[in-house]
Amino acid sequence: MSRNSQQNRAARKRKKQQRGGARQHREFRAEIDAGSLIFAGIEFAFGPSANAESLRRTVDDLAELEGSPVAGAALDRVSQLLDASMDHAFASGWQPAELVHAVRREFGARTARLTVAAIGSHAGRTSAHKSAPEPWREQLDELNIGADDAPARGRLSAWRAAENAEPTATWTAILSLLGFCNYLAPLTPLMATPPNWVTGAAASRPAKRGAEPKVLSRIRGLLAKAEATTFAEEAETLSAKAQDLMTRYAIDSAVIDAHAHTSLTDQVVTRRLLVDNPYPEAKVQLLHCVAKTNNVRVLWHQRFGLVSMVGMPVDLDLSEMLFTSLLVQASHALSEAGGDRVKRSPSFRRSFLLAFATRIGERLTIAREQAGRDASSQYGKELVPIMAERSEAVGSVFEEQFPSVVTTSHSITNEHGWQAGRVAAELADLTGGRERITG
Repeated sequence: MSRNSQQNRAARKRKKQQRGGARQHREFRAEIDAGSLIFAGIEFAFGPSANAESLRRTVDDLAELEGSPVAGAALDRVSQLLDASMDHAFASGWQPAELVHAVRREFGARTARLTVAAIGSHAGRTSAHKSAPEPWREQLDELNIGADDAPARGRLSAWRAAENAEPTATWTAILSLLGFCNYLAPLTPLMATPPNWVTGAAASRPAKRGAEPKVLSRIRGLLAKAEATTFAEEAETLSAKAQDLMTRYAIDSAVIDAHAHTSLTDQVVTRRLLVDNPYPEAKVQLLHCVAKTNNVRVLWHQRFGLVSMVGMPVDLDLSEMLFTSLLVQASHALSEAGGDRVKRSPSFRRSFLLAFATRIGERLTIAREQAGRDASSQYGKELVPIMAERSEAVGSVFEEQFPSVVTTSHSITNEHGWQAGRVAAELADLTGGRERITG
């Protein structure tokens, strides 16, 4: 081979290498630019730097990457970020159902479905269906998250395909979820967090004693009858009977605990409830009235649609049960209030529910005081310090968890709704006949 031929081949090889190097450089540069867009979009989507117009422009730029060699790398990057966001959320005390609920309230159904996909990736990576506490696994089942180990990128791609939406819409959801998780407020962990699952921490935690199934069944039966009856007076009688039953059972439990000389503070537990729209403030007010009557403290995490409840397990069981029943009764009463334009207005409905909650609180207080007087005739002077110590233990744990609490009030904007709500509350069933729990 001539010297010129060798030089020409070497020159062509160098040019090819240069072209390849230039292409790799452009792709590397594009990946860096895509990463910058992703992180900028996260800041524009949620938090103090949120800006709808800047987010829109960023999403448009990311959407233009579709079909390019960089698109896969961008999806890999956000998959890693979503994995890290789930780790951060759950380490901060959040649970799967709570996170999906809060995201749905903030951004809607599409981003909530993305959250389910991200939780599914986390569940597979951490073997949650085998290692997580039972309540955690129950939440995964409720979210229809199966026990597979599909990687984050695969779940993200499946979600995008199922949404069948424009790239701008899916990128908006991705950036919104990542931004939201960056600014999640920490919550009190209610069970072992993922890093502790393999240690058996969840299994070693002693169970707190709640209400007896037999008692709960009896109370549920009374409340179910109250919800089903079309006769207001019958509903009122059944509801009153249930509250009295609840109060007497809670008092009996308190006396038993006192005689066992166990630490009351150690028995106090925290639970969280999800509060749905519409009119969440009225629903929380109703829960507050029920909880206060049953020696439970509540805190509303307004931004996230969550309520923390602190109390003894038996009191929490009874409060949740009565609250659920009264919500059903309030909904029925609101439907029966009428369907004209005035009574369908948001102000009427909101005022109706707030009035219902207020009057229910007054009635529950009366029922509890009567049950307390009945119990005092049985237990005598020992009952007062027992109940005081119980209340003090709950208050101590509540204040330790929530040292800075702001009290809120609700204005009434519709007088007709307020009056109708109080009338409905007068007819609601609190189930409180003066029955003793036997057997």
